[in-house]
Amino acid sequence: MPYYKFTSNDIFINTIKAYPEVKFTIYNGTASYNDRPVAPGKFARYLNGAPSGAVSLYELNTDRVSSSLTWTRGDGTTYGRTIPEGAPPTYGGGGVPDNGMIYGWVTKQGSGLQFRTTTKLNYNSAQYGTIFTSSYPLTSSITKTYYAWTTPRVVSGTFWGVGCGALPCPGYDVTLGVQVSSNGSVARIRALKNSINYYRYLSPHFKYAATGSGDMYPTRSFDHIDLGLISIPSIFYGSSIKKGTVDLKFYNSGSLIGRAQDVGRNGELIHTEPEGSNGSGSVVGIVLYNEGMVILTGSRPLAGQTDQYIGSAADYPRWIYFGGETIQKTTGSTNSAYIMNMSGTSKIPTMTMFAGAPKGRLNHSNNPSFRVYSANGRPTNNLGDRAYVENDNIEIKNIVSSSFPDPTGSFEKTTYISKIGLYDKNRNLIAIAKPATPIRKTAERDFTFKLKLDL
Repeated sequence: MPYYKFTSNDIFINTIKAYPEVKFTIYNGTASYNDRPVAPGKFARYLNGAPSGAVSLYELNTDRVSSSLTWTRGDGTTYGRTIPEGAPPTYGGGGVPDNGMIYGWVTKQGSGLQFRTTTKLNYNSAQYGTIFTSSYPLTSSITKTYYAWTTPRVVSGTFWGVGCGALPCPGYDVTLGVQVSSNGSVARIRALKNSINYYRYLSPHFKYAATGSGDMYPTRSFDHIDLGLISIPSIFYGSSIKKGTVDLKFYNSGSLIGRAQDVGRNGELIHTEPEGSNGSGSVVGIVLYNEGMVILTGSRPLAGQTDQYIGSAADYPRWIYFGGETIQKTTGSTNSAYIMNMSGTSKIPTMTMFAGAPKGRLNHSNNPSFRVYSANGRPTNNLGDRAYVENDNIEIKNIVSSSFPDPTGSFEKTTYISKIGLYDKNRNLIAIAKPATPIRKTAERDFTFKLKLDL
C-alpha cells in the first residue's frame, strides 16, 4: 500500500467564524429557544431534562425521574431512607445515595477538591472519605431580573466575634475567625458596573452613574432607577453576540407595540417601531455583547392594555417590563409576548489537508474485480509438494469504452478512488475520508483531494 507524507504546504490550520441565529420567544413566564417544541418524556416532564427555553448539558438523566432514596454502603449493604445507627450524616466511608438518577460525586480527600455548591463550613466539618454529590441535568436558560429603584444593589453582611465555647459553632467562618449572621451580597447589575463603564467610548449611555451636568443624564444612576436585566448564558451565543444583531419585539394583545434595535451597532437599543409611537427614536437600553447582557431602561408607557408585569399591580407595558418579571416561572403576563433575536459568534478551528494522487501512481488494485473474471487466479502446483508457484499471467480487465462491441478500446489501467485513509506517524489508521462518488483514476491523471477537519 503506498503512503504519501503531508508536507508543510499540504496542511493549513485556520479558524472559521460562524454567526448562528438565536431566537427566544417569551410568553407567560416561559421562554422557547429557536421555536423548539417541548418534548415530553414517557416518565419525565421533559425528555432531555430541560424545558423548551433551556439547554441541557450532556443530556444526562434523559427521561429519568427520581425514585425512593436508598443508601448503599461500601460493603454492598443497602439501606432505606432511615440512616443506619453510627453512620455519618453524609454517609462517609464509601456510602453512596441511590435515587434513580445519575449524579456527580467526589470524596473529601487531602487535595481539597469539591463542588462549588458545597459550602466551606460543610466541607471543613465533614470527615475524610465523606461523599459530596451534585445533580444532573445541568441546564442553562436566559433569565430576566427586574430592579425597582428601591431594590438594594448592595447588601452588607453581618459579622461578630466568636461567642460560643466549642468550635466550630453555628455560623463560624474558619478563614475570617468570626461568626457570620448574614452574608453580604451584590446585585448582578451592580457587579456589571465596571463592564458598563468600560464601553463608554461607544456611547454616553454606557455610564453606570452620572457625575455632573456634563453627562447626558446628569442625575441617572443604575443604582436608583427602574430597569430590567436579561442575562444570556454563553452556551447560546458562543464567544460573543454579534454586534448590531439584537432585535427585541414587544407584543400586546397580538399587536406589535414596540421594537428595539441596535441600528448603530454601538450597543444602543433604539425604539424603531411602530413609527411615531411613544418613545420612538429614543434609546431604551444597552447591550453588553461580550458579556451577554441586555439592560433595559426605557420606562415610557407604550400603547396597549395594562397587564400584570411586576407583582400583583397592573401597569402599562414598558421596555423595563420586557420579558416580564422573571423567566421560567409558573405565571406571568398573559396579554404580552416577547421575541428576542440575535446572532452568536462561533469560532471553529479547522484543519485543511491536501492529499495528492500523482500521475502514474495508484493505478493498481488487489480487488478481484480488477482482473478479468475468467482469468485463473489460483496458484499452480506443477512440482508436486516441493513448490507453490502463483500464476503470473492473470489478465487485467480492460474497461476502456469503444464505439464497437469488439474489439474494445486501447488498454489503459484504470482504478477508482473510493476512500482516502489518514494515518499517524506509526501508520495507524486514524480517519477515513470518502468522496460522494468513486473518482476514476488513470495513469495520465493526477488529483488533489481537499480534506477538512473541525478540531
